[in-house]
Amino acid sequence: MRLERSFFVHLGLLVVAALSAVLVWTRDEKAAALSVADVTVWAGRADDVERIAFEGKSKSVVLEAKKDKEGRYFVGTAERKTTPPAEKPKDPHQNPDDAAQDDEPPAEPEPTVKTTTFVSVAAGNKLAEAIAPLKALRAIGRIADDRAAEFGLAEPEGTLTVKLRGAERKLVLGGATPGGADRYARDEATGEVYAIKGDIYRDLDTAESRLLERDLHEWKDVDLARARVITGDKRREVVRSGDEGKKFWADPASPEQNDETVGNWMSKLDRLRPTEYVAAAPEQKEVVVRIEYTGRSGDIGFAELVKGPPGASGKPDYFLVTERTRLYGKVPVGVAEQVEQDVGAVVK
Repeated sequence: MRLERSFFVHLGLLVVAALSAVLVWTRDEKAAALSVADVTVWAGRADDVERIAFEGKSKSVVLEAKKDKEGRYFVGTAERKTTPPAEKPKDPHQNPDDAAQDDEPPAEPEPTVKTTTFVSVAAGNKLAEAIAPLKALRAIGRIADDRAAEFGLAEPEGTLTVKLRGAERKLVLGGATPGGADRYARDEATGEVYAIKGDIYRDLDTAESRLLERDLHEWKDVDLARARVITGDKRREVVRSGDEGKKFWADPASPEQNDETVGNWMSKLDRLRPTEYVAAAPEQKEVVVRIEYTGRSGDIGFAELVKGPPGASGKPDYFLVTERTRLYGKVPVGVAEQVEQDVGAVVK
């Protein structure tokens, strides 16, 4: 009897402990959710973002908001400084004692600056949504100067400047929070310190790769109805046929027959993805092929592959522009050459 009573007492305590843990966990989850929702560093809307600038220790990034009939996008410029190590050539025949006397401090090498231009659509708009309004994970408050180092604000990683409807807001980005996922930051206008999501810093620190637009179109394959392939003074219409998940390209005269030549060529074209962008169209460019895409309700986009003059390697660079990328993007030469070589089998 005593054993049974002891068992039920322990069972009751276990149930109470479990319920308490659930309540505490639920309370903490709700508190965390309220904390994220209630702590606003600054207000605004993503559409209000006109310019995003980041000045870091060895790089600077600027994103300018643009808008056309296709929607909002950003044109970015990233400058990264690299200082090569200082080296002084040594004479292998020189006496070590003489070398010690003649030894002079090496000249400080000049830093090299690499400038990268890129277009950002999906990632750029996502970043704008993250910073307008800017929500914090939690508010730290104002801190004394002698505590700045604790938050990485004595030697910050950089400064974020956001232009919202003509007004600028600045945020100093400090060190990583415990765990390393998020960042401490200080609002320059108020002096308040916050913990913010680390994705903002990561996007800006490696903007030329994380923010670079690689998708050629916003529409999906199911939206396609037909395409017009143009090369030189020749052109050909092809149609998209088949059931969903089993789509294929066909000639309009025989829409139920899969044209594998066209399909393989289109697949190669779809593999072209920009690795970097250029601010202006390539000089002396030659249009290799242009594809105009049509949906059920009309034109939905295009892709144009061009070839530039031979470079230092003796081979020309290839560039692709679409309705989504807006600017010419450099694409892998190997795949582009295949597209150029095989277009004659598609358009005869």
